[in-house]
Amino acid sequence: MELWDQDIAPYGEQLEALDSSPLADLVLDVVASTIPLFEPPFDHFFPQPHFELVESVLSLRAQAPTSWWDDAAFAREFLARYDLLPDVPTRPAVGPFLMVLVRLFEAPRGCLSADQALECLSSCYEAVLVSQLTGRVTVADERQNAKCQQAIAHQTGLLLRALG
Repeated sequence: MELWDQDIAPYGEQLEALDSSPLADLVLDVVASTIPLFEPPFDHFFPQPHFELVESVLSLRAQAPTSWWDDAAFAREFLARYDLLPDVPTRPAVGPFLMVLVRLFEAPRGCLSADQALECLSSCYEAVLVSQLTGRVTVADERQNAKCQQAIAHQTGLLLRALG
């Protein structure tokens, strides 16, 4: 995670200038950009109920791109569905990735902070990292891993766009 700390964490102060809605959009953009980085592909990487839960969030945003974040009923439903996920073996990356969405929907409507958004971005990167590398990981290992590099590049691009 040292690479993420070096390349992405410094944007935290700039994120404080954004309101909750753009921060939530940024988080979900990062979630969407992280999905293609999983190997095997996302729909095989996650158990079916977990995959469907993530897909429900992406579908909500596709249906209501400007108001998805304000849907308190969906947030309650998402968290209830999360609590009911079956206790099945999952890859190590599944936990941090789902926690991004849990943090997002646990935040009171209109009260997502820059720190919370940054934690979500960190968890997205962590999910990629643990899906790619195991054991004692160095910054050099992260820099040499194509998926870690792609995750950092995607997050950097999305951050710069959000900060516009």
